[in-house]
Amino acid sequence: MLFIFDENYPKKLSEGLNLLEQGNRMSPIAVSVIDAISFMGRRGATDIEIIIAAADKDAIIITHDADFRRIKHYKQFLLQHKVGYIYFKTPKMKGGYHYWDIVKTFVSKWEELKQNISQDTHPFTYEVGKTGGISKCSF
Repeated sequence: MLFIFDENYPKKLSEGLNLLEQGNRMSPIAVSVIDAISFMGRRGATDIEIIIAAADKDAIIITHDADFRRIKHYKQFLLQHKVGYIYFKTPKMKGGYHYWDIVKTFVSKWEELKQNISQDTHPFTYEVGKTGGISKCSF
């Protein structure tokens, strides 16, 4: 299973989760994590380009990008290319997003998120709420 973090996430977050996952030999669900820039080989790939490239890898895109949240615009591409999609609702703090709240939420919910996704078939969408709740979304 491959998770692709979009460009709005710090590259070090995806690298850190990938390192943690490599050391997680007891997990029944092995995954790799990569950032969209490394995955696409360039900065500035469109959401559509990432969806199409992700389909070839049976990947899951993780985003908190406000325009990507409007899933209705991407519904046909996600269905056609059978891509998994996770929208992370980042709590807004004064002055922007709080990095450590994002990290803590991902680390604390990582295995549960993997479990939910592993029992599903592409295409799918999930939302990780501001308090860390995970819910499946319908198209």
